[in-house]
Amino acid sequence: MKKTYKIIFILFLFLPILSLTDCSFRKKKDYNVVLIIVDTLRADHLPFYGYRRNTAPFLNNLSKKAVLFKHTFSASSWTAPATASIFTSLYPFQHGVLMCLLAIKRAMRLDPSIKVNKIPPQITTIPEVLKKEGYLTYGISDNLNIGKIEGFDQGFDKLETYGYKKAPFITQRILSWKNKLKSQRKYFLFIQFMDPHAPYHKREPWYEPKEDFKKDRISRYDSEINFVDSFMEKLYKEFQWDKNTLLIITSDHGEGLWDHGHMDHGQSLYREEINVPLLIIYPEIKEKKVIYTNVSTIDILPTIRGILNLNSSSQDEGLNLVPLIKNRDLPKYKKRILFSYLWKKTDKLLELKASIMNRWHLIFNPKKEFFLFDMSEDKKEKFNLYKKFPQKVTFLKNSFNKFFENSKKYKKVQEKVKIGEKTLKKLKSLGYVK
Repeated sequence: MKKTYKIIFILFLFLPILSLTDCSFRKKKDYNVVLIIVDTLRADHLPFYGYRRNTAPFLNNLSKKAVLFKHTFSASSWTAPATASIFTSLYPFQHGVLMCLLAIKRAMRLDPSIKVNKIPPQITTIPEVLKKEGYLTYGISDNLNIGKIEGFDQGFDKLETYGYKKAPFITQRILSWKNKLKSQRKYFLFIQFMDPHAPYHKREPWYEPKEDFKKDRISRYDSEINFVDSFMEKLYKEFQWDKNTLLIITSDHGEGLWDHGHMDHGQSLYREEINVPLLIIYPEIKEKKVIYTNVSTIDILPTIRGILNLNSSSQDEGLNLVPLIKNRDLPKYKKRILFSYLWKKTDKLLELKASIMNRWHLIFNPKKEFFLFDMSEDKKEKFNLYKKFPQKVTFLKNSFNKFFENSKKYKKVQEKVKIGEKTLKKLKSLGYVK
């Protein structure tokens, strides 16, 4: 009997230690990890988010055996800060990547050599986490804002960056790596497709011409989604990602499409610019699971850690979504406040902040202009309720400001680069330089 009590006493002493070791005593998963970011993809233009057209037959079928997050919000409405937040699980004002290759017009006129922000080397990124775990790490981006200049190469064995070569080219480059990747015990593959970013092309046979200018551009945009969807399907089949693979499909941000007067993105933090799709598929998921709780793109890195049974990190500002997938710790997720941030300087400074909690979405700026929306009743965010709910405005504003002031911020790293005429021309064609 005394021996039994002694064993119980020892276990009692060690229980706190066991709980603190996170995933240390669970077997790590050796899944291949594939992260696909489809640039400029609005969630509400996909059939499994309720869109009237089947713009993505492949993704629609894939969603039937995936974890589908209905309300995912990006950390920004611009490619560089939004993607850096996915890579680091930090908000833009923490990692410091705010503009990157988006040239400041005034600065470009004065000096063709401009400084761009890059991910600080002391911040750990997704490829660095996985490389440490023995993964071969390959990446390809069809967006000039995602490359070595901005620090996205950290942790990659190979990262190739292009300027809108389009989905067929990107797909062929990835297929040329097939033997190398499949010969490895495990690999991480990052893909950033540029389609359906502007300028929107007429992709046959999906394009339906419209007489109205705006409706026609939206039809082109939708056809681009179909276009890139077909190439994702090709890669999925060629690499057999239905086997031993953690596949994550999302977007960096959405697109305005004139919901609030803007065609493009990086202009606001309205829902159409920050509400993005998020699909997660891995072997333990046997059937479709839909999650309606608000989540953020900064949750992707800690969720990768969670699915692979890797230790968590104090760097991560986001949450591991595995407990949410398994219906555990629900109050923690439902009570959280998500943030989004936009800062850019062209001829003038634009700074926007957003707080999202449950159905409420607040946007505000240094001019003390407030825009409060009830997303459950007003999906298009047409009715500003800030005067009707002043306490809600104050609470959400103060929550952002408190986090902004107290959160850990890394020292900004800037690199002076010379933008060549060819690159500048490409940036102009994509709307990054006016």
